[in-house]
Formats: sequence, C-alpha cells, structure tokens
Amino acid sequence: MRIISLLPGATEILCELGLEDNIFGVTNECKYPSSINLKEKVLSTEVNFDELNSIEIDKIINESINTNKPIFSLDINKIEEIRPDFIVTQDLCEVCAVSSKEINELLGKLTCKPQIIETSPTSIKGINDSIINISQILGVNKIGERIVDKINSDIKTITSITKDNIDKPRVFCMDWLDPIYSAGHWVPEMVTIAGGLNMNEGHDVNSQKISFEQLLEFAPHFIFIMPCGYNIERTLNEINILLENPELNKIPAFNNGQVYIVDAYSYFSKPSHRILEGIKIIARTINGKNYKYNPEPDAILNLQNYMHFEFFAG
Repeated sequence: MRIISLLPGATEILCELGLEDNIFGVTNECKYPSSINLKEKVLSTEVNFDELNSIEIDKIINESINTNKPIFSLDINKIEEIRPDFIVTQDLCEVCAVSSKEINELLGKLTCKPQIIETSPTSIKGINDSIINISQILGVNKIGERIVDKINSDIKTITSITKDNIDKPRVFCMDWLDPIYSAGHWVPEMVTIAGGLNMNEGHDVNSQKISFEQLLEFAPHFIFIMPCGYNIERTLNEINILLENPELNKIPAFNNGQVYIVDAYSYFSKPSHRILEGIKIIARTINGKNYKYNPEPDAILNLQNYMHFEFFAG
C-alpha cells in the first residue's frame, strides 16, 4: 500500500496509525514526526514562507485569493513515479494545501488512479471522525478507534475538572499577529474544554480578523499567541509587531503577565490527535490549581518572563 499525504495533519494521523512506512510522498510542510522529512516531497511553492513575516504572508495570501492564483503546485512526475494507491487531501484551507480543484486536475493527468481520501475537519468531533474514516479505509480501524477513545477519555477527564468552574476566565487565542486574527475551527472548543470563555460564541467557525479595539473590549484574562503554523521561536522573531502597540497594558492579560506563546504548529494549527496536547496546555495554564500537567519543554512560553530574562541577560 502506497500513500501520498498532502496535508500535515493527515501525515501525523497516518504515522500514529502505524502507517509511516506506507507513506511515499508528503508536502514541504509535513515535519512531524522528524523521520517524515526523509519522504519524497511532491508539493512545491515559489514562496518561501520561512523568510517572510506575518504581514508579508497575509499580503501574499490575499493576493492569491483575489487573483485565484494557487500558492502550491503538485509535482505530477514524482506522483506518477510513486504510483500511489491513496492520496490524502483536504478541502478546508487553500493556504495549507492544494485545493480539491487541483486534485481533480491531477487525477486527469495520472495514468494510475489512486483513491482520494478527503479529510476536512473543522471541530474536535470532525477530527475524531477523520481518524476513524482514514483508519477504516486503510484497514487499521482498531488502531483508529483506540486513538479516538484516548482523545475522548482525556477530554472527559479535563471537562470533569473544569466544567463547574464559576469564574471562567476570558481567553483569547491569537491566530495571527498582523492583522490580528481570533483562532477558529477547533480552537474555541479547546478553550471551552479547558475551562475558558471565548471571544466568539459557538465553535466550528473560521478564524476571524478583529480590530485591536475589539480585543480591548473583550479584555481577556489570558492570551495564547499561536500564529498558524508557527513554533515559539518563529513567533518570538516577530513578536515586536505586537509589542510596539503602546496600549497593550490596557488588556488584563498583558497587565497581569498572562500572555503565552505556544507551539502552534505542533498542538493547535493542524486537525490531528495532537490537539489533545493543546487542550492540556490551555487547561494547565488557566486552571493551574485544579489541573496539573507538565507540557513539553518547548510547548509554551510566558512572554513576560521571557522579556524579563532577555532584559537582564542583555
């Protein structure tokens, strides 16, 4: 069985299902587990996002949307050489991967006819459903069921601790630095499970661009900075875009030192089982007295503590 994954979250799921050896092609954004870097890259782009900041990336994405010009392109020759039995893709975000239109065009050019597995979850239930669906199609349904049972069991444990909290803190998850975006899809649900209140009511909605005035009005007690696809190091490289605003201390979270940078790429941006770690990170941070958990060393960073350390370290 030969699989091509055109979505980083799906690559993570496939590996968790024990199918890493069956993956023969991935995207340049598929980076976990680290061994996946050895796989053939079948997707390319002329834009090096690693060299751009959030303002520049936002401009390129908007231009792509307005001109209907795709950001990514598939290497048909490599895909033809691989001759996959399955291609896993999505139809959720054209910034993250190729569109379904491009996949359909690809199929018309290939001599092999792989089965397309589309996974486009926008909620935690959707993520669980996608794990079950992929595992059933690929013949490892028992493993998929165990993964989903683990997710649901841990969420139930966290909810049992946080659901009855009377004074739930207001939590803002920042999906982009400039312009500021409020994180959507599964992230608001993650906050609710962790025991916080979201800016936007309801779940399963797209990330929303907001004004700084709206952020001031919401007055969050906690802010989690999680630019889509960024790790902590990359966010720190651009944090001055946010810190240059002289009115930040009007926000309770900034005033009280409750602003955190998290590893968005690993635990928040992608619809995979690893969002469970993201829920635990938020729950441990906003409900530290009741929920004890030790996240990975590079998963979360208190911004105020980091700035103090940098100041004294010179």
